[in-house]
Amino acid sequence: MAKPGQSRRISVAAPFRPEVLQNHLQIILYYKKAREEESASVVAAWIKESLNVAIADEPLLAGRLRRDDEGDGCWEIKFNDSGVRLVQASAEMTMSEFLGSKERDGREGQLAYWVDLDKENPRYSALFYIQVTQFQGDGYSIGISCSLLLADPLFLARFLKSWAQTHTQMLAQGQLSMNPMFHLDYFKRSGRPTHIKSIPLDCSISTNPTPTTTMLFKVARARDQGSPSYNELAILCLKEATQRIEGRATSNFTLITSDHAGDLKVESCGTKGLDQISKSFGGAFSVAWWDELGIEEMTFDQGNRPIHASYRVVSCADEGHVIVMLPSDEEDSTGLMINTTILKKI
Repeated sequence: MAKPGQSRRISVAAPFRPEVLQNHLQIILYYKKAREEESASVVAAWIKESLNVAIADEPLLAGRLRRDDEGDGCWEIKFNDSGVRLVQASAEMTMSEFLGSKERDGREGQLAYWVDLDKENPRYSALFYIQVTQFQGDGYSIGISCSLLLADPLFLARFLKSWAQTHTQMLAQGQLSMNPMFHLDYFKRSGRPTHIKSIPLDCSISTNPTPTTTMLFKVARARDQGSPSYNELAILCLKEATQRIEGRATSNFTLITSDHAGDLKVESCGTKGLDQISKSFGGAFSVAWWDELGIEEMTFDQGNRPIHASYRVVSCADEGHVIVMLPSDEEDSTGLMINTTILKKI
């Protein structure tokens, strides 16, 4: 349940590019089964039960995108109005074969289900998917796709860790059904057709969209007058990322920022004035790493950590993409984390 009328306001500055609606974060966690009964289908059923508990603390993540009736250029996320979609799939190869494949980066999109939002009528489109994929043998993956209009990587990481802790506690306390009603086999009847099935994947097919790469930065943001704006910090991080990973330079980028009230701002920006910004910036920023978000410690069974984790910001626009992420109340309020996605050189 969510309180009536709860929503997150999204301010979209002109010119608005519809491709922004498709940008999402993709996280894939690979596990080996820790106990005999821990099959991918049972894990998927348990996920439904624990997620039902965890999402109550963050109803935003079950929200629906719709246009705000108050005026032009604004959208909103209506809390707890769409839900989280669960997909089950099976891969015709072992997890070791998949992880060792040279084409893994291009194929991982099949492990984190996503359907592009309807540009004309996005209110009927899901924003958050979880996919559980069974590999041959004793491995499975949990793939997460989340719209960047719902959550930035830092916010999503906090939720995922909290959810995993809830799941582990419920499992340890016997609160998860040993014969889950959401288990696919529960619906199967001998001699009768079923419309509920696991989707087989052809992992030889590449599903990688526009080739991009992402870097994270930590920024010690000064509070005095004349300190760089979010726009200026974003430009600096774009320049640094382009130099470090030899990406394609861009003259335009999408910037997403949020305020402490939780409202979101999406705007199109340019990199004009980069040299002047670089000279005037006296603050410190450093490269951060995905494992600092703590997702690689996520366990859905006590002590069973992922053997591998991958992260990707999927951007459908042919330009840069920057997310300025604010710390929570419990974290250092003087620092920022900035997610920078740039196009790879072809």
